[in-house]
Order: sequence, then C-alpha cells, then structure tokens
Amino acid sequence: MKRHFFILFVLMGTILFAAERGLTVKEIEVSEEVTSISQPVPSLLQEESIMKTDTDSASKNWETLQELNLNFRLPAKGQYGLQFMNFSQSVQPFGFPGCLSETAFQAVNKAPLWLQTELASVLAELDADKQTLWSNLILSTQDPYVDEICFCIAYSSPQYLNSAFALPELFTENAQLIYSIALELPYVEIIDTGTAISGGDYYSTTRYWKKDNSGQMQQITVPKELYYWYIVHLKLTDEIPAYINPLVIENNNTHNNNIAPPPTGKFWRGYLYNLQEGDYPVLRDTLMQCATLFNRDGIGNDAIRTIQWWINQQMSFTSNNERPHQPVRIITKHIGRCGEYADLTSAVARLALIPCTSILSYSLDHTWNEFWDENWVAWEPVNGYINNPLVYENGWGTVFGSVFEIRPDGLLTPVTDSYSEGVSTIVIQVTDSNQHPVDGARVVLAVWINSNRFDCDQYTDNNGIATFVVGDNRNYRARVETNFGLFPEIAGTYTQLIDNSVAGETYQYILTIPAEMPVPTLEELPPPTDPVQDYQFSVNYHSDGYYITGFTLWDDIYSLGVRPLHYKYIQTPGELSFMVMDSDNILFWQIDNFGSGYSHSGPAAEGTIAFSIPLGSDWYAFIDNSLHHRNAVKLNGELLFQHTGTNVQEETIPDALLKHSSYPNPFNKTTCLSLKADKDFEADISVLNLKGQVVKSWQNSYIKQGNSDIFWNGKDNNGLDVSSGVYFWKVYTKENTFTAKILLLK
Repeated sequence: MKRHFFILFVLMGTILFAAERGLTVKEIEVSEEVTSISQPVPSLLQEESIMKTDTDSASKNWETLQELNLNFRLPAKGQYGLQFMNFSQSVQPFGFPGCLSETAFQAVNKAPLWLQTELASVLAELDADKQTLWSNLILSTQDPYVDEICFCIAYSSPQYLNSAFALPELFTENAQLIYSIALELPYVEIIDTGTAISGGDYYSTTRYWKKDNSGQMQQITVPKELYYWYIVHLKLTDEIPAYINPLVIENNNTHNNNIAPPPTGKFWRGYLYNLQEGDYPVLRDTLMQCATLFNRDGIGNDAIRTIQWWINQQMSFTSNNERPHQPVRIITKHIGRCGEYADLTSAVARLALIPCTSILSYSLDHTWNEFWDENWVAWEPVNGYINNPLVYENGWGTVFGSVFEIRPDGLLTPVTDSYSEGVSTIVIQVTDSNQHPVDGARVVLAVWINSNRFDCDQYTDNNGIATFVVGDNRNYRARVETNFGLFPEIAGTYTQLIDNSVAGETYQYILTIPAEMPVPTLEELPPPTDPVQDYQFSVNYHSDGYYITGFTLWDDIYSLGVRPLHYKYIQTPGELSFMVMDSDNILFWQIDNFGSGYSHSGPAAEGTIAFSIPLGSDWYAFIDNSLHHRNAVKLNGELLFQHTGTNVQEETIPDALLKHSSYPNPFNKTTCLSLKADKDFEADISVLNLKGQVVKSWQNSYIKQGNSDIFWNGKDNNGLDVSSGVYFWKVYTKENTFTAKILLLK
C-alpha cells in the first residue's frame, strides 16, 4: 500500500508540475497565436452526391481473355486497371502508385477474403523486390499461421515493409509464438475457423475463461477484429516492430539504433515471456498458474492481476535521459514513467493473449491502458487501477481535454466520454473557397491549459467533417491543414472556438480554406472509330465504402524520412470514375490531373461500360480516384479484356482423355499441360496463337495411360521467344481433338 501511495504522489507531481514528461511519444510544439475567432453555426453544408452511372451492353458474344479483380483500396489521385499493348495485342495490370505481380496475385488469393483488399493494396505500394519477398512469405506459410501473417502484412505500412527493419522471420516468429504460448496458458485457447487450404473467409480468434460479478465461470470469445489488432499485430504504438538488442541505449530521436538481427536482437513477445533475470519473477511461470483472464468479483489470481503484480515487481517509477519505446529495452532498464509502463503493459498483455491498447491524454501528459473483457476496461498497473475510469477526474481532480485510444497503425479514436462525467462535442466541417467539403483534411485541436497545448487531431470524412469528443470547462482552438491551403492562413496559428465548453453541448463550425480544392479536368472525347471491333474493355465496378485517410502522428519509421498513413473504414460508398486514355494523355493525367479520355463513367459509386479497342496504339483502361483530396475508396468488381472470337475452335475431348489442366495459367516462363488418360494413345500436340497459327508442336507424341506432362517454355519451333498474349494448347488424335486456352504474360 505504501508503494502505491508513493507512486501516486510522484505521478501526480509529474502531471501537475511538469518536472519530467510522462509520455515518451514525440513532443508536439504548439504556437499560442490566435489569428481568428470562429462562431458556431446552426447547421453544416450538405452536398448532393454525384451519381452518374453509365451502363453499356454489347450484343456480341465476347470471350474473356483476362480478368482483373478490382478488389482494391484505391488511394486519392490513384488509378488501377489494364494496359493494352498493341504490339502483342495483350494486356497487363496497370496501377498508380503500383500494381501486383503474378506472385503477389497468388499471395492475395491465398489470404482470407476479408483481408484481400488491404493486402493487395499494401503489396501494390511496395518496391518490386519487397513485394516478392512478402508475397513469398505468405505462399510459403502453412496453416494455422497464414491469416495472422497476412493480417500483419496487410496492416503494416508500406514504408515499414520497404525498410531493412522489417524481416519476414519476425512475422513468422510472432505467429508461432501466439500459438505456442496459447498451448501453455490454462485460461485461453485459439479458435481457428476454416483454413487457408479450404479458403474463403477463414479466421482465428481466442476464447478465454473469466469469473462474472457473482463468481460464476464464463467462457468468452473475443471478436476477431480485436484478436488481430490487439493481440496479433506486431506493433504496439509508435515503436518499429523489430528485433532489439536489449543492452544498447535507445536513441531518443531515431529509436532505431538498437535494432539488431537475431540472436543478438530479441522480439518482445518471446523475450518478455521467457525472461529469467536475477531475482525477478518469470512471466511464463506466473501466467501458467492463472485459471482465468479476469475475475469480475475480485476474488482469485487472474491473469490481469498477475500481470499487474509482475510489472510492478519488474519496474520502478522514475526515468533518466533515455526514454525507450521498445519493450525489450524498457524491461532491461527496469525504470520508466507512464509512457514506458503503458508500452510494457500492452506488450505483456498481448503476449498473454489478452486484447490490450494504450489510452492517451496528450494535453495532460498521461497515458495508461485498457484491456478487453466483453468491453474495454480501464487499467493502470503502476497505480493498481482496474475498471476505475473516473479516478483521474474524481480522484486526481483532472479536467481532461481529449482522451483517445491509439491503434497500432496510429489511428486515434476519441474515448473522452469514458473518462469524464461531462463532455462536449465539437464538429468541424472543412470547405474550400467554393464551399465544397474537403475530405482528408487534418483538423488540429488545441486546448488552453495555462498555455496552448496540442490536444488531438482528426481527419475529415467525405463530407468534410471531423468530430471531437472533449472534456467540459475548457477553452478550445483549432486549425486546418490540406494539400492546397491552411486555415488560418498563417502556418501554426489557430482560430478560437469555445471559451468554456459546456457538458452535453454540441458545437458546430465551418472552417473554410481560402483556396479552391484541385479537381481533375477531363476532356471527354467521343469513342474512336474501330472498324474491326475484335477487342474490348468491359468494366463492372462498385464501391463498398471509403477510408478516412490521414498521416500517423507518432511512428518511429519517421526516422527514415517517410510518413505512413492510417485508414478508418467507413461503410458508405465512395465515388469513382472509369475512363480510357491513350499513352500521351495518361502521362498528363498522372502529372497534372488533366487529359482527354474516352468512355468516361462517373463519378459514381458504381458503373458498367464497355470500350471497343482500336488497334494501332496502346490504351489504358482504369478506375480513377482523382476526385478526392486524400481519402481512399474501397473498390470492387472486375475489368475484363475480351475478344469477339478466335480462329481456334473449341473442340471436344478425346474419349481416351479423361482430364487435362494447365498450370501455371497465366504464366511468364514455363507452363505445363497435364493429361490424364484411361488408355495409351498417339497425338499431335501443338500451341496455336489467336490466328490459329502453329507456334510450337510436338508431333507423334505417345501418351501413356495415367498422367503425362507436356512443358512449354514460351518459345516457337525456331527457339525464339513469342510475345505476350493468348495461346491455345491443341491435342489432336485419330478420334478427336480438344483445345485449352493459356495466357502468357511477360
């Protein structure tokens, strides 16, 4: 009891007198200059949605040569589609900022369906060698670890995955440790629903034992999204997921100088669980004695109270000049303030398979945790607080500004109403000079507490709206940052909002950037003449939702000079366009957002249209998200490259041949025709192009009963490489003939 009283006294002194920062996140400098006063408005602007949908159907019988799955998160100013190459009369995926290789497509298809959009989008933004590296990790992973590894890749930033800090073996070790630790802990188990082999929407989660308020045992299943975000993910808050040398002092600016490969480097999940050091208790031994995760009746030794005891045995509440972010280094020092305690608590709880997150009040320089037991429960081990969220307001006399939860990718979610008996709501709509709502604008909220302090930031939705839940009896100010201007116009200054917020009140403001939001300028051209009409693009697309997109506020990957993004999914369709451009206009479009296009559809949440491809030049058919300032859109549907027919006739299968298949298909080096026959027979085997011309042949081939394989390396009978495009296997016997289509992509 004396120990807790001493810690509480020191902690309150830290917050009230600012003798030493409690937080370890990067400090944010705030100007005290206020250059305008904004008045509340009775209502916000409502902009009518543009719903231009074009439907075009063709009467011809089109044969699909290649299909591009449009299951993709399309960033603002981005494009995704197919490029028609006139020379080979074939297509290849085309994307800005990137697209997927054949290997990456295979990796995405192996992932659970619910993860494929995010996984495809992240892989598309990687450098080619890194895309191959992470795709191969997925393809080489076996059940039950596939979904965990896919999630960690899909929800890691491309900036991190492109760096030398991100190692595939770390992702594998993380997944394996989750399962191996689960086998040792009596209170929890992992539940796998489906497998990578069976495919579909397979997933995993945990199920744990607890006691309710009356002391009755209950078994609870954790929602899958909480399992992946708050148990599985390698990242806690702002640290770089990596192997850490515990003996190296962590640089307060970069926080990456102690990253080291194994065996010198250690990963927090396994290191903390098995650490044996002097007289300190071993976490593994203590957790293995727990029969429940949490006892609501307060009786018995549950995992939550065991972790709390273990942390306070390991740590002392103080600090020196080094303020580490990495749990491996924190436990080595055995000292820290609330920042170190919160990071260590998250790590220990998650390795114990307990969903756990960090809660911050930046303006009051304090952070603590929440764990999940049917709902989020306030938790601060250093002071022994469990499920006492109002202790700061009623016990410490704290008047909060914003209190927010920080997701591993840096998304901030307001939770002030859980920690204050009186809250106000501030709703800010950002518009440009034409009164058009601005999506993805950064709104920075400051609070006056003896000085102007950063309080929180939020990014606007597609209606230009950002919402803050804040404490009452406070003075709030705001500023807005966009790619095309600021409000107020002087950088770093603020507009005054509320002098003294009142509990239960909602304050609405419209803040206008004194400039026009850049919008794409498209010259719509009539469809070009195509006398042959043998090839076409056909698209059927729709949006499932969109993502409020913003820059992560605290992430140590910033030390490499890069800025990762976070995404908040909104289940309201976003608007997109489909268009076709030639080689010249696509360059103007990507550089200046200006160009001439054909077969334009949208902006709309859905559309269906076809474009007949004239031969003689290259063409780009793509879905475009240039309408938005920063917010990404969740895209779905398919874009087809089609042909009216070929000079190759589809024929029946010989009686002697029971089964055939081609793999891989599409291919870029070698493909194999696998035959299964119920008797021996002779055949002429050849590869034909779309014109029906023989490019490669195997005359008088003897096919034995059982399985036979024929390999083609993409060369003709003269040993020369053939161009990309559609080809056909043709197997001719005395009784019959059959063909099978294959696609060569280079």
